[in-house]
Amino acid sequence: MWNVTLLMVGLLIYSGGGGVVSEPQPQHTAGISQPPIILAASDVGQAHISDNSVESYGTLNGISLTDSKKDVIRKLGTPARTEQEDLSGITKLHYKDMEVGVRNGYTEYVHVKPSADSFQVEDQSIGMTTERVRASLGKPYFKAEDGDVYLENQNALKVYVDRDSGQIEGIDLFFDYTQ
Repeated sequence: MWNVTLLMVGLLIYSGGGGVVSEPQPQHTAGISQPPIILAASDVGQAHISDNSVESYGTLNGISLTDSKKDVIRKLGTPARTEQEDLSGITKLHYKDMEVGVRNGYTEYVHVKPSADSFQVEDQSIGMTTERVRASLGKPYFKAEDGDVYLENQNALKVYVDRDSGQIEGIDLFFDYTQ
């Protein structure tokens, strides 16, 4: 377990997303060296809170990350098709213009396809253009190479954008496991 933790920390630091390593302060340790202290990005002032108009990212198109598979089917109806991914253990429920990923009976992610005219975050309908997204969601928490990320509590909302054309390529709601 320790090896896996060290590997993950090393990968995060190497990729620039994990944090900063600081040297420990000298302490009386009876000759035993102390491990380096790992600080999260928020501890060193790199993180910030976005100034979003939408107050919460609890649901995407009416589906919450706490919804069970039965809840999803009750809300959206029978999926057009179902697909099982053996490696990840995720069952994909395919609907018109969206997909819901379910693992162990609960929603793992919600994806809205670019074919949708709009999407709904909480009770707010948002047009599928970068201008309308920015007007509704405000400044993103983080601008990734493939889109804009908005964070709230343990939820992440990612708007995938083709940076060359400005076209939205999809919207995802998923758990932010880094917080």
